[in-house]
This record gives sequence, C-alpha cells and structure tokens, in this order.
Amino acid sequence: MMKSGALLGVVLLMSGVAVPQAAADPCRWIAHDLPLPDGSRYARTTGSSENNRYIVGETEIGPRIAAYGLLWDNGSLVQMASPGSSVIPVHPTDVNNSGVVVGTQDLWSEGRSVAFRYRDGVYEMLYTPADHSTAAKGINERGDVIGDVWHKDLPNERQTIVWPIDGPVSGFVGYRAVGISDDLRSVQLTRSAAAVVDLTVERVTELPGGREPMVFDNDRVLYPGGTGLVEYDLDGRHVATWEGGTKPLGRTSSGHVVFGSVDGTPSLWQWGIRYAVDSAQQPEPEFYGDISDEGALIGTYRSADGRWQPARWFWCG
Repeated sequence: MMKSGALLGVVLLMSGVAVPQAAADPCRWIAHDLPLPDGSRYARTTGSSENNRYIVGETEIGPRIAAYGLLWDNGSLVQMASPGSSVIPVHPTDVNNSGVVVGTQDLWSEGRSVAFRYRDGVYEMLYTPADHSTAAKGINERGDVIGDVWHKDLPNERQTIVWPIDGPVSGFVGYRAVGISDDLRSVQLTRSAAAVVDLTVERVTELPGGREPMVFDNDRVLYPGGTGLVEYDLDGRHVATWEGGTKPLGRTSSGHVVFGSVDGTPSLWQWGIRYAVDSAQQPEPEFYGDISDEGALIGTYRSADGRWQPARWFWCG
C-alpha cells in the first residue's frame, strides 16, 4: 500500500510505536538474538506474556531428539527444569505476566501427551483422563489454563478442556482451544466455526466466519476474513479489518498496531496502514510472533546457515 512519509510521521507521534519513515531513512527493524543454551538446534519461540516481559520457546540440544523448554525474562535466558528424564520432550505454549508457563510433555513410554502448569522450576501435571492426551494452549492472569483433550488413539477428534486455578475441570464437546481471558471467557474452534464461551454463565457467542489460523491477544480475536484479518471483541462485535492479512500473530493492547503476514510476508498494520517488516532477518510467520506495546517484535528467524533463531526486533536497533 502506498503511503507518504508525512502521514507516517503523524501516526508515529500519535501512537508512540515506531513505524518506517521515508525510503531515504536508514532505519529498519534490527533483530536482537535471544540467548540459547550451548548446543541448541531448531530453537523457536512459542508464546509470550501479555506484557511481553516473558517469552517461552523450545529447542533441541545435542544429538537428542527431545525438546527442551526455554523461558526468557526481559531477554535473559531461564532454562526450564528437566521434567525428570532427558527423553521427555517439553513444549511450552504460553506464559502469563507472573511467569507461570503452560505447555505439554510427551510421555513416550505411555504413548500420550499430558498438559502442565510450571512455576519456579516445578511442573504441575494437569488432570488428563486415562487413555487420553491433553495439550495446554493458553493461561490467563489468574492461572486458569485452557487446552485440548483427546483419546490418545484419535488425535484428530479433540475437545476443549479448562483447568481452573480452583474448582472443577470443565470440558466442551467438539471444540479446539484458542485462549482464555481473565474473566473466564474461552475462545474455541470447530472445523467450521468459532465461538466465545463464557464459563461463568454458560453463554456462547459465535464469531462469524471464525477459522484457523486464529490468535487471541489482549482480549481480541483475529483470524483471516474475506479481505484481510478480521478482529472481534469477546462480545462478538467486529472491531476492524486489517487489509490483505492472511495470518495473524499479535496486536498491541491499544489495538493501534497489528503484527501478522500477507501470504508469508511479515507485515504490520498501524491504524489501517500496511507495510512489510523491513529487516535483514525476517521473522518466520510459521512460528509464534507478537508485538509489544513498546513496539518490539517477537519471533523466530532463519539464519543464513539454516538455523532457527528466537529474537526480538527493535526499530533502528
């Protein structure tokens, strides 16, 4: 989309988040690598907290094929504790503003996966029915966790499950989990639709045309629509359409900036103005990405030698 340097300057001043200037401006997005353990391979980001202080990811180390969990606190690496065996893969998927991580362990000896909640080096394995698998997808600030449950022999027939910080576990037929809000509203998908389920009053609000890929971020839901990424609030109201977008990654809490991709090209939208991410190291849309309220991008890029490298991008370095 064509845009003028003067217009972008106005947007920059009003939003407080960096945007590209005219073509002659030497600024661009500069990737700052997140530190990794020695011997890491195939490292990638998988989630972040809403305040973007915490980032989670996973990596493989040395010749082993098990995945290790990674946690970054303000850019400093905190390697997650061993689950008790070097052959149990750990897959973190989300983290809240208190640094509580959720994810999944693959229990190869049992032929299934089990969701966990993790804090300060301790794993809490979440209730999983016998002969079933579970996968945690999201956590809110209370510590409530949402995820999927399925019979271990039928991985494509999933349902949503919620593990509250207190109270009984809840299950929902025919849905896949996306995320959960602080006021206990869950975002869920079927193969052909999406909905917000209010767990406190058992009310269901449909999201028109809801489909994958879908992101729940800062109490908004984003997914591809007919002309771009559509954004809805948890009451089912259409908030915006972000022109041309094909995959959402994240948004600022103000909603002024959305991060996603257009047919595989990492892109940003600021108050309706779209532009490609200008960086020597392009974030890979196939991996988790987000944008902080301060304007930093979070994601993973593929280096010249083929490595996957988690990073944060800052405008003008």
